[in-house]
Amino acid sequence: MIELTMLPAMDGDGLLLSYAAGGSSAPKHRILIDGGRTSSYQLYAPLLGREAIDVLVVTHVDQDHVLGVLALLDDPAHPPLGDVWFNGYDHLVGDGLEHFGPRDGELLTTALAVQGLAWNAAFGGRTVLAGRRAELAGGAVVSVLSPDRTQLDRLRPLWEKECARHGLIPGREPAPPELPGLESLGAAAGIEELAASRFVPDGSLTNATSIGFLFEFEGRRLVFTGDGADGRLVDSLRPLAEQEGGRLGIDALKVSHHGSAANLSKDLLALLDCPRYLFSTSGDRHHHPDDECMARILKFGGPSKDIVFNYRERAARWQDAALQKEYRYRVLAPDAADGFITLTW
Repeated sequence: MIELTMLPAMDGDGLLLSYAAGGSSAPKHRILIDGGRTSSYQLYAPLLGREAIDVLVVTHVDQDHVLGVLALLDDPAHPPLGDVWFNGYDHLVGDGLEHFGPRDGELLTTALAVQGLAWNAAFGGRTVLAGRRAELAGGAVVSVLSPDRTQLDRLRPLWEKECARHGLIPGREPAPPELPGLESLGAAAGIEELAASRFVPDGSLTNATSIGFLFEFEGRRLVFTGDGADGRLVDSLRPLAEQEGGRLGIDALKVSHHGSAANLSKDLLALLDCPRYLFSTSGDRHHHPDDECMARILKFGGPSKDIVFNYRERAARWQDAALQKEYRYRVLAPDAADGFITLTW
């Protein structure tokens, strides 16, 4: 049994993955992937309860992913945490084995150290890096798809610059001011024209360092991407797809960067046989998902698919009967509280 709940992460990501061998009566294991904005945490904290979280994955240091995690760690009543996967400053400059890492990354680094939490323990304390694998409790396996060493190296100057701007020593001290986001917007046009539009990849240095991974359990496969770079994901997924005759069969794809046009290409879609595409976003700030991204999924995302949103307003414009019939898809969105939607396998 696998259960995935998309959380009210506002314009960011927050995903709670639970799995148990042989069904619901077996011991349940939980993975929390990112935490959304600061205000998000109070909305989903009751769902987390006091049950242990085996793995907390902080994909990267952008605030729409990390601030809710900081709120969780600041809560004295947070559930017990097992391993925390996060690439801090010292994972940018080496393999994270000798030290304890712009601004919210420093806060998180300090919180991990102060609370004495396990940090990248599944990888021997080393960087969570493309090509590495981890065997989790209960029989699940994770294959890391991104980032690679080059992407991490490219972030280092920006990290150091922002730390200097706020009077920080990289890898050592926290500070409260916010960093500006590095995002992009899409456009609007007909589905066919949008699907055929030229793909321009995301140039964000922070997004490129997102931890992306393939989760496998009891014959099911889910791909989580954070805000990961399309090219890195393509390079990691291609050999897996070639082993299966050209397309990798997965059960769901968490679409990178909330559906930015710069983070999902036709090339990536061509490597997957996927029936469910997940969009984690309220559309605030950057109005994701972009029309180009949606059009590529409708056109190239397979003969029949579910498009899953955790906010009803973002789903509404795609609940068009004519479009759904022509491109053979259905829209899933919350029936009740916005931000929460649960899928099971």
